[in-house]
Amino acid sequence: MLLYVGWRLLSPIARIVPRRWAYAVSYALMAIVFRAWPAGRRAMRDNLRTVLQTDDAAVVDTVARRQLARYGEYLVDALLINTLTPARCHAAVPTDAWPRLREIAAHEPILFALMHFGNWDVGGGAFTHVVGRSHVLVESLGHPGLDAMVQQGRDALGMTPVPIERGALAARRALRQGGALALLFDRPTAPDEPGVDVTFFGRHCRLPNGFARLALASQARVIPLAILRQRSGVFQFSALVDLDFAYTRSADRAADVQALTQGVLNVHESWIRRYPEQWYQFRPFFSNHESVGAEASAVPGSYAATAR
Repeated sequence: MLLYVGWRLLSPIARIVPRRWAYAVSYALMAIVFRAWPAGRRAMRDNLRTVLQTDDAAVVDTVARRQLARYGEYLVDALLINTLTPARCHAAVPTDAWPRLREIAAHEPILFALMHFGNWDVGGGAFTHVVGRSHVLVESLGHPGLDAMVQQGRDALGMTPVPIERGALAARRALRQGGALALLFDRPTAPDEPGVDVTFFGRHCRLPNGFARLALASQARVIPLAILRQRSGVFQFSALVDLDFAYTRSADRAADVQALTQGVLNVHESWIRRYPEQWYQFRPFFSNHESVGAEASAVPGSYAATAR
């Protein structure tokens, strides 16, 4: 309820101030969140120790704060989603991949495998401008009013929201009809939930198996995709996309699900290794959090330098 009320109050304000001012306010709010949210802070630290391969607290906290700052920018963009158009999204994501994606979509269904990274909504709007409407599997944000506002914005950008709770049949139908479907697959699952065991940055984790099962059942073209914000405070992005990703099927469906999930995760790992501050994972992601025992020198230089 608090999130819904805050969204209703902030949306009209965000529309009347320059976007860069809204970003600036979000940085201040996210700095408060970092200090006032112990559970999220612990999860970010645990995840980043593995991603960055360091136990240096200063380095880890530097990147954790940057993660929240980038997520604050994403929230501002989400507040302003009703002000966007597919053409505006396309202009914000210039890439040579668009003609190839249009060609692929003309011949086979596409399943975009994304993680909570950068700004996936802008990518969906850009795809609409180039190719046409798509479907997106969505989870509830915890309040029906908030769900309605966010999903209406996505629908206006050409993304038909499909609630994940009842989305399996609709998702298969969309892919069977030669459409495109996008989903975020990096939600860690509990040991007793349906899922698949995979390795990320050398550590065990367990993720939903739905996207791999859907891909195998529909024979869709799986394309790992991430929409990277080019720099802080600017509504401009780059598309990280692996158009050559391929997978094979065997007689062992469980092995195929595991191999496909692992393969897509490996692609995203290479992107997150380069841009860890744009991966928004605020829950414990790994099955355990023992120290990785690496030195700060193993961290990308920009982060190590900032922390010292």
